[in-house]
Amino acid sequence: MSGSPRTPRRPNGGRTVSRLLADFGHDLPCVPPVQQGAREARLFRHASRRGPRRAGGGWAPAPAPVSAWRMTSDQAPVLWPFISTPGLPPTGAQMGIDMLSGGAFYADPNGWILDDDVPVTNPNIFSFGKPGRGKSATTKAFCLRMTDFGYRILVLGDPKDEYEGLCRFFGVEPFAIGHGLPTRINPLAFGPLLQGWEQLDAAQAQGRAAVVFGRWLTLVRGLVGSQRIGEERVPFGPTDEVVVKAALQTLTGYAHGQSQLTETTIPALWHLLDNPTGDLVAKCRYAGERHFLDDTRLLRDALGQLVGGALAGLFDDHTTIDVDWSAPIQSLSLSRLEALGDEQSGSR
Repeated sequence: MSGSPRTPRRPNGGRTVSRLLADFGHDLPCVPPVQQGAREARLFRHASRRGPRRAGGGWAPAPAPVSAWRMTSDQAPVLWPFISTPGLPPTGAQMGIDMLSGGAFYADPNGWILDDDVPVTNPNIFSFGKPGRGKSATTKAFCLRMTDFGYRILVLGDPKDEYEGLCRFFGVEPFAIGHGLPTRINPLAFGPLLQGWEQLDAAQAQGRAAVVFGRWLTLVRGLVGSQRIGEERVPFGPTDEVVVKAALQTLTGYAHGQSQLTETTIPALWHLLDNPTGDLVAKCRYAGERHFLDDTRLLRDALGQLVGGALAGLFDDHTTIDVDWSAPIQSLSLSRLEALGDEQSGSR
């Protein structure tokens, strides 16, 4: 060790790191001396908040206001749209561009529900936008493109005949209701719920009857409420529901325990309420026929308007529409009701 070069010792007598390594035969490289006048290039240079003070250097008389925000990672994408892959699979109709990823956007609501890998639990779609921004055109394009995947289109109400051209494209004539037209819609029709009624046991029949009469009450409430007294709509309260339900059960034969129920109409309901039977008066807990007629006058007059008033010829007979469920599209046109103004808004 005596032949090793001498290294400086610490002032307190201890060995420095370089001396310690030298004692074990490891010499640290020496730092080359810095030439006089040479300056080391710096990667970053300090800049004033107002910028360098020279012509065209971006100097400003006042610092720019800077606001600080603190947020979590799930909130950050709201202010900074991070680039990500498409969140939905490329199935269904191609409808445009995914603004998040820049790729094509495909819409397949039912396919999303059936795919467990897609976090969608409801196939319903709402289209929002200002007037004239293409909501109807986009909806019709979506309907048309989804027919290539076996979907069929059902338009429950077309107030502007916007889907008439689409019906013509498929060779289907849309249904239309209005004054002077032969089309009738019976809101008291059973529909497919009447099939197999006679094979149901008592519990099943009661359950299906609850569904049927519940729907009818909702429809009658809407039809009665389409009438007005000044600025107010005709009320349809709990007592009216009891009366209408009891009358419908009598007309269909459900009150008498029939296994095969009979379809009824609004005119038949109106006629029974105008000429109530003793059983109906007693079932509705009225003191007598006069009490019944006085208390149900407003209800009966509202139903009478559906038979001979502004809405006559629409809901006053059995349904004349034979819906072809195998057709690519079926549409109900409501444009002929525009002349009725507010009278038709509630009936829709």
